[in-house]
Amino acid sequence: MKKPRNRTFIQSSLLVVIIVMISACSPHQTASKTAQSWVLNPAHSSISIISTKNSKVSEVSNFTQFSGSIDGNLNLNISIDLNSLETNIPIRNERMQKHLFQSGMYPTADIRTQLTASDLIPGVHKITFDVDLHGVSSILEAEFMVFEQYGNKVITLHKPLIVDAATFGLESGISTLKNLAKLQSIDFTVPINLILSFQPLQN
Repeated sequence: MKKPRNRTFIQSSLLVVIIVMISACSPHQTASKTAQSWVLNPAHSSISIISTKNSKVSEVSNFTQFSGSIDGNLNLNISIDLNSLETNIPIRNERMQKHLFQSGMYPTADIRTQLTASDLIPGVHKITFDVDLHGVSSILEAEFMVFEQYGNKVITLHKPLIVDAATFGLESGISTLKNLAKLQSIDFTVPINLILSFQPLQN
C-alpha cells in the first residue's frame, strides 16, 4: 500500500505555483518598463510660418525659442514662445506679438498629443493633436514623416499643414496688421513648416 504524500508539502508546492503565476501576470512587475523618453533639441529643429500679403508676396518667419518632449508614456508636448517670432523686421516683430498673438496675454502656443508606439516607427503617420493658441484650444490633424538620424527621432510634416486664422480667433489681429502696414490684403490661411529632432533622454 502506497504511503499518502505529505499534505504540508503539497500545500506549499501549490502556493509557490500560485505566486509564480500571479507574478507573471502582474502589470506592476519590475521587469516592465515604460517607453524611451525623448527631449527636443532646438538647435537641430525649426518651426516657421509663411504669411502672404497683397495676394502674391510670401514671407517666411520663424520662432527661435521653443521646447518639447516625449515622455515614457508617449505624451508629446511642445511649447512655442510667441515673443520669439523673428520676421527680420523689428517693428513687424513687435506688431505681430502685440496685435496678432497678443503675447502679453497669451505668451505661448502649446501642442499636445498622446502618441502610440507605432507613431514613432520610421514612416508616414497621420496624427491628431491639440493646439492651444490665443486662448483657443482646437484639434488639428496632419501627416508626419518620422525617421531616425544619429540615434535621434526626427519628425517633419509629410504634407503641408495649413492653419486658418479664424480657428484661433486671429482675424481681428490680421486686419489690424493690414491697416498698420497699409496693405491691400493679408491671407487668413497660414502654412506651417516644422522639423522636430528629439534626442533620447538619459535615465
